[in-house]
Amino acid sequence: MGQAIPSRSAIPSRSAIPSPSRSDSAASGAQWKQFYESALLELNPQRLPVAITLARCAIFDRAEEIMTNPATDEHVALNSALRILRTLEMAAKEAADYHAA
Repeated sequence: MGQAIPSRSAIPSRSAIPSPSRSDSAASGAQWKQFYESALLELNPQRLPVAITLARCAIFDRAEEIMTNPATDEHVALNSALRILRTLEMAAKEAADYHAA
């Protein structure tokens, strides 16, 4: 059958993602998008769970940074990205379950 999905211990913690300073707002805004795009484009099913986790953590970190600001287009983009990552995660799990059966 297929290779095993990495264990939970193989998934980096949120602290493994560098947190930019508040003065580096534009860079942190771009950072979550890079992690998100990497997760969407990951084709290796063994690396996909880690890519999704990294993207989700980067999105949550960015959401915390801009929480005090009024709703912006970036808030909408963050929410949309989280929903799409959840859908991707569910599809990857279903595919893994299917191939394991």
